[in-house]
Amino acid sequence: MMFSCRATLGRYKIKINLKHNNLLLLRSPSYFIISNELFWRASFHNTSRQNKQLKKVSPPYRILFFGSDYFSLESLIALVDQQKSEGTSSFVKSIEVVVPPDRRTGRGLKTITQSPVKLFAQDNNLIIHEAPPKTLQTWKIPKPRDLEAIHFDIDSFDIGVVVSFGYFLPPVILESFTKGSMNVHPSLLPKYRGAAPIQHAILNGDQETGITIQELHHEIFDAGKILRQISMTIPSESTYQSLESILAAEGAELLIDTLRYLDYFQANAQEQDITKITKAPKISKDMAEIKWNQITADRLDKLYRAISHQYPITTNFIEKRIQLHNISLPSELKQQKIRNKIANIKVNYSPGTIIYDSKSLDSIYVTCNDDKLIECRSVKMERKNEISVKDWINGYGVESGKMKFESL
Repeated sequence: MMFSCRATLGRYKIKINLKHNNLLLLRSPSYFIISNELFWRASFHNTSRQNKQLKKVSPPYRILFFGSDYFSLESLIALVDQQKSEGTSSFVKSIEVVVPPDRRTGRGLKTITQSPVKLFAQDNNLIIHEAPPKTLQTWKIPKPRDLEAIHFDIDSFDIGVVVSFGYFLPPVILESFTKGSMNVHPSLLPKYRGAAPIQHAILNGDQETGITIQELHHEIFDAGKILRQISMTIPSESTYQSLESILAAEGAELLIDTLRYLDYFQANAQEQDITKITKAPKISKDMAEIKWNQITADRLDKLYRAISHQYPITTNFIEKRIQLHNISLPSELKQQKIRNKIANIKVNYSPGTIIYDSKSLDSIYVTCNDDKLIECRSVKMERKNEISVKDWINGYGVESGKMKFESL
């Protein structure tokens, strides 16, 4: 049975023609879902914001996915799962992958390391294209290589999906996608434009973050129109790895839903509010080098949770570099207890001073510039393996309250 209905979705009036009577329409501040069990057509009365440069391309889409790390891997997995689970009814016809060159890592740069996205693509027999080092300015975008594309000499992909890729895509590449391109960004744009939004959210003690699906801008990183956006509370004591994992899963789910109803979201894309732009520049190695007379315990705790996966917290001990691992911010009560336990020792609580309870060598505590203590459970001396603080104290004769870490 065919029937029609009219409804208002926000400030847009829509007309829906149905073949079944099982319409499921859910509306929230960030998205709506229409049951995929019905055949529907929506006519939006407000079309002034539609991108008229895009061709009328219907699913299923040929997707060229640009990615590298574990954050982008979640989105690629979701696309592959969607294609496999829905089969011929999927909005994904084919997926090919673009990855950065393999990296040399380890001591002496002797180990060749492939990205998580490349490893997954190999395991799932996806076609892989390797980007040149540093820039795509002279890179020629490949033609689709699925059997149908080869047979009919189809020379362009429908959609470019870019997730944590690290390259700027020049206009000539963006304009090659017949249905446009999009990016999954782990912040509430325009807040935290840049390479390290997760790290800066932790560093700044934010209580909220989110995911933005944006169109790719022809000239500026992270300045595209917003297709979708959802917010979420940042769990207390989040590390980069734990928050990345949560946001990667949320981003992958939002990407799939955006692609499913792409015409609607492209037609209603929102410009970013340029008055609210903040930056999240790349993390540098020197950020992990501690100056004890300039850092509070709270700041050091945030710094450890935000960047230590990439650059370990580093200081000096008897003129040798030492990394501090398993760092945490003890409660006020715990700090007072440790001070009470060493009350019989004359301690100069100047920044960098190392103290510990001789009856329990599980942790050391270091004084910061606000007279608060930071806790540490393991260390790694330069050119040595990571060891417990108990082994370090015994091996290096560290005296509680009498020895200090030196600022770098």
